[in-house]
Amino acid sequence: MKELKQVTVLGAGAMGGGLALLCSESGFDVKVRDIEEEYLEKGRNTIENQLDRRIKRGKFTEEGKNNVLGRIQFTTDLKEAVKDADYIIEAVTEEMDIKQKLFKEVHQYAPKHAIFGSNTSSFVISEIAAAIPEPERVIGIHFFNPPSAMKLLEIIYGEKTSEETIKVTDEFAKLLGREVIYCLKDSPGFVTTRLITIMISESGWAVDLDGANIPEVDAALKYRLGLPMGMFEFSDVLGGGGGVALQHKVTRYLSSKLGETYRNAPIMEKKYESGEWGVTSGKGFYDWSEGKKNEIPFKLASNFDPIRILAPLANEAVKLVENGIMTKEDLDKALILGLGFPRGLLRMADSIGLDKIVTKVNELFDTHKEERYRCSPMLASLVKKGNLGRKTGDGIYSYGPGEYEFITLDFDKKKGIAKLTINRPLRANALNVDCFSEINKALDAFEASDEVKCLVITGAGRVFCAGADISMFGARDVTELLNMSTPVQELLTRLETLNKPVIAAINGACLGGGLELAIACDLRIAKEGAILGFPEANLGIFPGAGGTQRVTRLIGLARAKELVLMAQNITAQKALDWGLVNAVAEPDKFESTVEEMAQTLADKASLAQGIAKRVMYYGAQADQRTALFLEGFSSPPAILSDDASEGITAFMYRRKPNFGAKNEK
Repeated sequence: MKELKQVTVLGAGAMGGGLALLCSESGFDVKVRDIEEEYLEKGRNTIENQLDRRIKRGKFTEEGKNNVLGRIQFTTDLKEAVKDADYIIEAVTEEMDIKQKLFKEVHQYAPKHAIFGSNTSSFVISEIAAAIPEPERVIGIHFFNPPSAMKLLEIIYGEKTSEETIKVTDEFAKLLGREVIYCLKDSPGFVTTRLITIMISESGWAVDLDGANIPEVDAALKYRLGLPMGMFEFSDVLGGGGGVALQHKVTRYLSSKLGETYRNAPIMEKKYESGEWGVTSGKGFYDWSEGKKNEIPFKLASNFDPIRILAPLANEAVKLVENGIMTKEDLDKALILGLGFPRGLLRMADSIGLDKIVTKVNELFDTHKEERYRCSPMLASLVKKGNLGRKTGDGIYSYGPGEYEFITLDFDKKKGIAKLTINRPLRANALNVDCFSEINKALDAFEASDEVKCLVITGAGRVFCAGADISMFGARDVTELLNMSTPVQELLTRLETLNKPVIAAINGACLGGGLELAIACDLRIAKEGAILGFPEANLGIFPGAGGTQRVTRLIGLARAKELVLMAQNITAQKALDWGLVNAVAEPDKFESTVEEMAQTLADKASLAQGIAKRVMYYGAQADQRTALFLEGFSSPPAILSDDASEGITAFMYRRKPNFGAKNEK
């Protein structure tokens, strides 16, 4: 395989400019080609502006900027652009005839070893590849915008893509620092574009077929499923603010390839025909004129069940897996890294229950007779076998002993120390119901082992745990909230009464439910620079998993009130001064300090430690169970209040809440 040195980017638009910057920063010499000098100038300005913003934030230097720009050349001459290219990235407008014509021209001038990578987001790669005599040199490389921030790369194999092309592209992706997923078979829309398009369409069909309300659909997807935004809001801002037109175009292409049943919903077509395409036109599904923000209130989330969207989406995803287009692991990774899902779509389906997913798609199929709702054979088979997801231990994934989604559990049997890591760094290690369940399962394994004597709990990345995932409260149902509260309370009490010592290694932000978890541990070590606090009052709620009780017993009523009522974070040093943590360690000594404390505990007699823990717990806190019961039953009214809706909405839109003058009764 020839060493990759020279990259050519065809197209100097937002994506082309971003790709040129990425390639240059990765050490490649880059040529950017477009048809007009005007477009090249815009691309050059885009790159320089990105670098200038980094310099302003202290993330880059003028010298670094000059080095990056020095590796990029701009030209309108196609022959000059590709004559010495090792890898060619096509990033021109999403029109099949334009891409085919361009590849045909490029083939005349490019070296015989050059790889042709198309950044198309939806077109079948084999059709693009048909433009040149050696289609085996063509492969799909779908980057996500902006590539400097979005690490995902969707690699798509055409029908004739060669092993050498795949090998070179894998190496190229590695050098660019990409997180790669593979479409193993050519398919229109691949996986990410196909699924997001279907999700947008199904939101429209929910309005047209079921009479759903647009803001309520968006609220349910945003607050109950935990997506960055609902699909109507997303359509309005997609593609720089004209996403309705883009959705129309992509859906027409997909329906031409996959069948009429994948057509756009009437509400989507009406918006397209009206010219109300989103933010750039001043109106889409929402009114964006005069700088309107269109916040979606949290309290609307309970009015629409998102399974109406999730079930057909999961059904489509399973079809992609069973047809060998992508593995389940890559598919879930794609939606997390590419589309901002809080967890994998197939994991979501397992959590809800595959029986509920199948029931819903069958109901939709029986009612509307649309082929897109026909149940996946794989899904139907799993349900028939009783493999319903998490609740049965098997579904699309397996959930047996040692199999976790949100945590990792490692045993160092030589040292006698176990380490549990909350592993959701992209979501600030936020806790949800399934995460609590996995921690409980990990405690079972820890207690059952005679070879580990101490447990350390920490967080992946730079955060210990930022608290509960807001999607836990999205249904805004009293019974559901109470049913969630009890097992969480029991888990944290279990930590306190466990027959072995537990350390919270607070490696970063420790907030809300994360702090409640930490104070249920026996000892706490905070890294210097970590912050601790209960921000719940800023959301219109209060700590409901022991925060009002354990912290009071730990640091006294006055300090506890200051922490809970003022909702202001405190430093690790202040936490030490207040008695909230046992030690603070400098960043470069944090791991060794934690290990030293854990080793000291592991070397002691575990039987005596276990008895001592329970004696101290039941002796000093005999009334805590009553207090926790009161706390748990007091939480729902706060969570269901208008204040909570305002607080959570403000948090999601990153603004200061405007609570009403009168408190909820």
